Amino acid sequence: MVKLLGAAIVIISGGVLGFYRASRERKRLEQGIELKRLLYLLQGEIRYGLTPLPDAIGTIAGKMNAEFSVFLSDVSKKLSSYQEETFSQVWKNSVEKDLTPYVLEKKMLEPLITMGDTIGYLDKDMQVKTIDFTIEQIEERMYQIKDQVIKNCKLYQSLGLSFGLLVVIILL
Repeated sequence: MVKLLGAAIVIISGGVLGFYRASRERKRLEQGIELKRLLYLLQGEIRYGLTPLPDAIGTIAGKMNAEFSVFLSDVSKKLSSYQEETFSQVWKNSVEKDLTPYVLEKKMLEPLITMGDTIGYLDKDMQVKTIDFTIEQIEERMYQIKDQVIKNCKLYQSLGLSFGLLVVIILL
């Protein structure tokens, strides 16, 4: 009876580990979608709200999930303090400090950093076009990793259960 209970625990823990890894893979795509949402909201604030960039960033901070909200709030506070840093420096430092530890797909951050180099000093139309270009780059990266994520999810789930069964067979 104890052996069966132990075997069930090992199999279940292997399955849980596999499903955990699969959920981390899915989160890569979810973060890309959330990043696109951030850019669409920023674009809307600039285009239709005619909001200055620091105010637009502060406005959309409340509409995003926690990891992106902290990033946007940090950028907004630094820009509102009128320190000697340029928008590009503030943006890049905040991306590296606030987003790099949380975003699983680091390639998604490259277009975001590049956008920060050009968006801070342009007029409204050029800012909107720069955001459009960044959205296109992120969509392209998401398209590249989509198939990989789907395959990896199935692989991790299968491997987790298989590994649990293997350990049980070896121990019995």
